[in-house]
Amino acid sequence: MVYRMNSNERFRRLMIWFAILGITASAVVLQQIRPDQADAETASETTDVAVEGNGADSTRDEAASGATEAADDPVDASFHVSLQGELAAKLTIALQQLVPQTPPDQLLAQSEALRQGGFADRMGYAILVGHLRGWNEGIADAMEAPLPESAVDEARALRGRVVDAMELRRALADGGDAEGKGALDAVADLRPELGFFADVVGPDAAAQAMPMLGVMLTAGCWYLLAFLGGLTSLVVLAVLLLTRKMIPVFAPAPTAHAALVLGETFVLWIALFLMLQVVMGVLGAALGDALGSSGQLLLSLVAMFGSLAALVYPRMRGVSWSALRELIGLHAGRGIVRETLAGLHCYVTAVPLLAIGLVIFAILSAIVSAIQGPSEAPSHPVVDLLGSAGPLEVLLLFTLASVAAPIVEEIAFRGLLYGHLRGTVAPHIRVVSALVAAIASSVVFAIIHPQGVLFVPALGGLAVGFCIFRELRGSLVAPMVAHGVSNAVTLTLGLSLMR
Repeated sequence: MVYRMNSNERFRRLMIWFAILGITASAVVLQQIRPDQADAETASETTDVAVEGNGADSTRDEAASGATEAADDPVDASFHVSLQGELAAKLTIALQQLVPQTPPDQLLAQSEALRQGGFADRMGYAILVGHLRGWNEGIADAMEAPLPESAVDEARALRGRVVDAMELRRALADGGDAEGKGALDAVADLRPELGFFADVVGPDAAAQAMPMLGVMLTAGCWYLLAFLGGLTSLVVLAVLLLTRKMIPVFAPAPTAHAALVLGETFVLWIALFLMLQVVMGVLGAALGDALGSSGQLLLSLVAMFGSLAALVYPRMRGVSWSALRELIGLHAGRGIVRETLAGLHCYVTAVPLLAIGLVIFAILSAIVSAIQGPSEAPSHPVVDLLGSAGPLEVLLLFTLASVAAPIVEEIAFRGLLYGHLRGTVAPHIRVVSALVAAIASSVVFAIIHPQGVLFVPALGGLAVGFCIFRELRGSLVAPMVAHGVSNAVTLTLGLSLMR
């Protein structure tokens, strides 16, 4: 479809792109903002730790004397270990059991990010040091950890309990109890704050960590098969398209006005979506414990589906509902069964693109780590719920991640935004238009997710896979199914690891 835009339409297109650029830039800036971290206490305060020990006062004094420099580092005053920290620790212990000849320093590298986390994560790292290098070194590492200025007494008490537990393990080992079975009481006392790290102090670390290997091996086999299948699919699709044995179904908007309305609707959608997120966040904070995790998830569902109210706008601009459904692919295509099966094909095809994105992410992370030091791994707020979610919360999590998000986000990104770009960027040159639309819409899609800027290549690669089938099939059903399957697999893997 070839059409020329008049000056007014070109201005509308420019405003749409500026709005989208502004929103994505704002998302990048907000993701770089971190809560201010308090300064650590001075070395004189560090040496005041008064904890009943088992004859390790000299060790503590020596460690405390080395805490002066460490105390200058900012510390997050968090007294509950992170789920990511527990996962890193489980992986470390599992690798030790699987390959016992691995040097301790190489094993500890798996958990290096713990040193940059909250105070509980920092204590967890000290426990890992004790488990792998010897309890004396673990005690020294714990004593070197700077105390957060905002909660010195709480941090000092937690560190004292950790040191006590490690001293007990050292004494038990010296007395012939190498497994530390006599440390069970100390383990129970630490578990509320330290989770799996309490088991590392106790006798059950290996038993708790080894099931993680089974989950990871299963996940590895799943993704390997999907990767190989997806790679084959990409090659076959490329050959079919080049030989014109397969013709894409997608058709750009028939008029410049219709294409621009799609872009304007996307801007309204994302503005409404963000506004509803803020409103629901305020409600959640105000109602607090009365809502609980289930209530918070319900509010997220309301915000997610409520944002689709933006689809009223096209009707106000002269685009009928039937025309809009056709424009954004909100129809059954070649039949719901065939489109659903195409969705499974779409998921497999997207996995190699996800893998390429993950490689780019790893390279970028290595560069940033070399410049700025270790940083936290990308994470989604949902991760915080996985470890303690009950049956209702699990059901709501799957509903939100595998039903609501695929429906709403595919309508917005592969429907509205992709359709707008395909209709306004060289719509008569399919290869150029589809490539620009796929990359641009996928970048915006990835940026507004909370995993951070560095993770954009990974999420963007997955989204490009969804765009391929939007172009090939015309219907949104296949991308929706693929999106839902991807989220369901990730959530299932996360639940399995966290449990």
